[in-house]
Amino acid sequence: MENRQPLTPALRPLNDTDVTTWELPEGALARFGHGLRLDVEFSNDAAYLAVSTTIGFWLYDTNTLAPRALWGTERGMMNVATFSHDSRWIATGDQDGILKVWDTQNGQCVAKTDWGGTEERNVIFHARFSPDDQYLAASGLGHSAIYAWREEQIVPISSFKIENTKSNDYRKEGTANDRYFPIAFSTNSNIFAYVSSPETVTLSDIKNGEDITQLTGHTAPLHTLLFSPCGQYLASASLGATVQVWDIQDESLAMHPKTYQGERVRLAYTPDETLRVADIYSDKVVIWDASQHNMLDTFNTIGNTDNYARFSSDGSKFAITCKNRKIQIWHEGDSTTRSFFSGYGGVPYSVAFMQDNKTLIGGNWGGTGKLFWDINRREVERILPPSDKRSSLGGCMTLSPDDQLLAIDTGGNDIQIWNIESEVLVTELTGHEKDIYSLTFSPTSEYLVSGGTRDELYVWDITRWRKQHTLIGHTSSIEAIAFHPDGKRFVTSSRDGTALLWNVETGEQISPLPLPETLEDASKYRGEPQEIERVINGGNLQYKKYQHMQSIVFSPCGNWIAGGLGNWTGDALINEIRLWDTETLETHMIFLQPHGCIRPWALAFSPCGKYLASGAWWKWGLDKAPIHLWDMSTGENIYTFWGHASDVQDVAFSPDGKHLASGSYDGTVLLWAMEPFIN
Repeated sequence: MENRQPLTPALRPLNDTDVTTWELPEGALARFGHGLRLDVEFSNDAAYLAVSTTIGFWLYDTNTLAPRALWGTERGMMNVATFSHDSRWIATGDQDGILKVWDTQNGQCVAKTDWGGTEERNVIFHARFSPDDQYLAASGLGHSAIYAWREEQIVPISSFKIENTKSNDYRKEGTANDRYFPIAFSTNSNIFAYVSSPETVTLSDIKNGEDITQLTGHTAPLHTLLFSPCGQYLASASLGATVQVWDIQDESLAMHPKTYQGERVRLAYTPDETLRVADIYSDKVVIWDASQHNMLDTFNTIGNTDNYARFSSDGSKFAITCKNRKIQIWHEGDSTTRSFFSGYGGVPYSVAFMQDNKTLIGGNWGGTGKLFWDINRREVERILPPSDKRSSLGGCMTLSPDDQLLAIDTGGNDIQIWNIESEVLVTELTGHEKDIYSLTFSPTSEYLVSGGTRDELYVWDITRWRKQHTLIGHTSSIEAIAFHPDGKRFVTSSRDGTALLWNVETGEQISPLPLPETLEDASKYRGEPQEIERVINGGNLQYKKYQHMQSIVFSPCGNWIAGGLGNWTGDALINEIRLWDTETLETHMIFLQPHGCIRPWALAFSPCGKYLASGAWWKWGLDKAPIHLWDMSTGENIYTFWGHASDVQDVAFSPDGKHLASGSYDGTVLLWAMEPFIN
């Protein structure tokens, strides 16, 4: 088996470089962003790097650093993607507890198995092929399993479960968290090592499924296990960056615990049995020969280090992700490292189009900044703030009606106002005591309204850049703000479950929006008949106290206010879009959500006012989170887009109504074509 020649995966043509068009869902024109990274791993020959993300897994050529394939987008949420030793297969484990095997020769999934269970109980953290590629193992919270692997078939061999495990038991105060329940195969593929308690490793005989022995000695939860090439030794690492090595033949310590000074460590054995340790700090990595206690190399990272890092199987290369969205690769014997962008990361909590219909802004959270995408060229044309002014930004932003100014929250309690064309910071507004949740310019460009995580709600005079009004009425965080087209009134929604209408000039409250428990007129409900009947019969009243609107919008004509209602409870039975008459504040219509749709908290009217788009959160059991398109005249759901792997945070129509943009917790913005679905 040692002489097997690695195979070459089926990759995209070298001239196919527009990754924004790769593996798009039906109805989408482009995808901006590569998804949030969840792991990295080299192929056995280190020719390729698999990057697991929230939208699938990417393959990068480590020689050119170019992306060559994107697979697994049907669901995404890949925690791990690991190569077989001959590179013919890739095993992935996702956050739904699905273990899959992919044929690298065609990019197709050829086998899968479902761990079952719900939520955190079946998330897969690690997946490993045995050295002979005959077995496949996976592990998650309190669960490790071995499978006999043949093409199109994953047959269970052994399962190891630890009852009543709690994730807090596998963390350590004062240390950086890492993935728990590591697993490893011995070199001859006969022994399987797994974690049977936070600080205990159990060795099991693969052939008969019986435990051989238990190895102890760590004083913190384990996150790494690795057999030496000769199979005699097992190296391990625990939280707190402590490394030790067992001689498994006599069950003794071959190397006593050594604690490194960084935040976490990664391990690799070289072919000559040398144990290498990457000691990872916030801004650098130190490579050690652990056997001789010699420092081999050190390099500064191009940004603060992120959680994901890996040696190649022979220890000659090391890849690490950085929080500036780059991946950096170290090569043995090379004093310089190489790096590349794995897409613009961060969660786009907000999206907005400029009036030219060509520029889409993604309001990413974190240090990425607000990205201005040219939707025709599918390229980033500018980023605000500039890199030297960027830190950990919040997700809120709002564009002035004349497209000259962009207001953003700083991730703290201040608001920055940037001139878009000159990229100059115009002013910084202070006054909030806590984080800012919502920002909106008035249509007349006279005011800016900001809402905070408490009950802070302010009106700012933007001609003089000073606070005009402090509004009192809500008792919890301000989730959304929307102006009437006349610029004189605006509405706010809060986590306290209320929505209030205000006069912007006086700062006085006009009226709360009424939220009756159940409408007497059943004709005002739209949705599935059984859902309407359930609501009319009071089937959701016990959840009303948890209900709130995280999105609220005015129609372009100003006649209607739409609010998306949902709750944080597991059952989430309050999921509706309510439409109020702006003048009477009476409920005009209620769109009950289709089965499986929860928290419709992203809303946008089309410019013509005939349609309403609503983005929902992902729910357990779905492959994607839905975006519904509603006909306002009938309340009918005329189309549903399925594209995002996680919660839809915001939606926006282009001014000409031809495009819809959606930002998601999966770290991407999708651009949808509207012309096939609306007039």
